[in-house]
Amino acid sequence: MIDSNDKIDFITAAVELWCGEANSLRHISNSANCVFSFVESGKKRFIRLTSIYQRTKNQIEAELDFVAFLHRGGIGATLPLVSANARLIEEINFGEKTLFACVFAEAEGERFNYDSAKSIKEHFRLRGRTLGQIHALSKNYIPAGEFRRFAWDEDKLLIEADKFLPQSEKIVWREYDKLKEQLQNYPKSNEIFGLIHGDFGETNYRYRDNQLNIFDFDDCCYHWFIYDIAVTIYPHGWRKEGLQLLDWLLEGYSENMRFNKSLADIVVFCQWRLLYMFLVYAKKWGFEHLSEQQAMWFAQKRENITRGYMFQT
Repeated sequence: MIDSNDKIDFITAAVELWCGEANSLRHISNSANCVFSFVESGKKRFIRLTSIYQRTKNQIEAELDFVAFLHRGGIGATLPLVSANARLIEEINFGEKTLFACVFAEAEGERFNYDSAKSIKEHFRLRGRTLGQIHALSKNYIPAGEFRRFAWDEDKLLIEADKFLPQSEKIVWREYDKLKEQLQNYPKSNEIFGLIHGDFGETNYRYRDNQLNIFDFDDCCYHWFIYDIAVTIYPHGWRKEGLQLLDWLLEGYSENMRFNKSLADIVVFCQWRLLYMFLVYAKKWGFEHLSEQQAMWFAQKRENITRGYMFQT
């Protein structure tokens, strides 16, 4: 997104706008966005820098509006914080480079660690219940301003796939084109399609007092609700108890949202997630000068795509 020489200038300028302690900066991640933690008035904050080529200001405004809407509806969505200029989004310019900065409070609670030796039924039911609450609210969501979040097929990762996914990746391209066409013909209605989190995995929430405190809505988009379910169950399908985990997830989900799709439908969206993640890392890593671990990751994912996503039975 930005080179290391410019990064310190951007992040220092951004933290000053939120009255943070510059010496408290800690790098968290650098993928689609650049994320750092810092301390402000004794509290840990997270600052996110987003390139204007990744998201427009309009799209970020739409994301933050949705987060605030969910929070008002009782979801533990981590809220953005205003800067010293009373803005939720600050535009930072150095030379010809421009980034958008947002700061979020720290999500309270513990990170979920999968342990099959412990009872995880209630956790997966809670995860499903939380998704059901988000989707039930989403059905009635109307943006508060003249902004709009993008739809699934307007995602820049998909639109620009031919810029970073070589045509030599024939297996991936064939499955991608086939599945994208299938989804474009998939039924849509207010009951099954709306604004979703888009990346509801274990790294993007914390657990406390029987509530999930959720963050990182950067991938929120208009999509089928079932995709959120696929995203959260996708990493567990290989487990011998994968179908049981899915049952518990859907038990919780059905407390707030009706679910009448089949296992085959879930598998379709898990396959789409598999392809989507291949694109994410194709853009992030490229295919030259790969480490052994990265090359193995791509090889395994190609094999999975060829075979098709499946749950252990």
